[in-house]
Amino acid sequence: MKKYILLLICLFLAALNFNLILSPLKLVTGGTQGLAILLSQITSLKSSIIIFIINITTLTISYFFLTKKSTNSALIATFAYPLFVRLTNNFNSFNFIEKNIYLSVIIAGIICGITNALIYKTGFSSGGITILNLLINKYLKIKIAISNFLVNSLIIILGFFLFGFKKTILALIVISTSSLIIYLILRKKASKTN
Repeated sequence: MKKYILLLICLFLAALNFNLILSPLKLVTGGTQGLAILLSQITSLKSSIIIFIINITTLTISYFFLTKKSTNSALIATFAYPLFVRLTNNFNSFNFIEKNIYLSVIIAGIICGITNALIYKTGFSSGGITILNLLINKYLKIKIAISNFLVNSLIIILGFFLFGFKKTILALIVISTSSLIIYLILRKKASKTN
């Protein structure tokens, strides 16, 4: 039961991070979140709806083309994350982030890192683009790390063309900070098991 509660807490914090920092600053950091920011700008659909559509599509694909374990691990996030994004949609911090952009970007990276690492440690998946990477790995025999890099790079490049150089640099700071936090948390876990 504890791991389910931890998963929901992580998804809620990720949704807060999305609505308080990433989305207002238009930081396309890759993944489902980055794709949602891009598509909401182009289509004027709400981010929560876009995230839900991406998640339900990839979950369906997972059901038919990947293992039961992959599908089940993404099941909760598929529904809970877009719901949390919708519930936290009206939270407003724009005055704070406008005055403290670089601090906000570092905070966003830390939150991304902690939530992603803890979701991984609980044995769950955030779904969405993660499932796409598993699919590429299975059928094209491209390593998950490489497919993850390629897919996210494509999303970030699209963000560059839509939002410009400065936003892309800020997004890369979020990604770098997040990657460092994930590395530190998972390294700590690995050293405990040895």
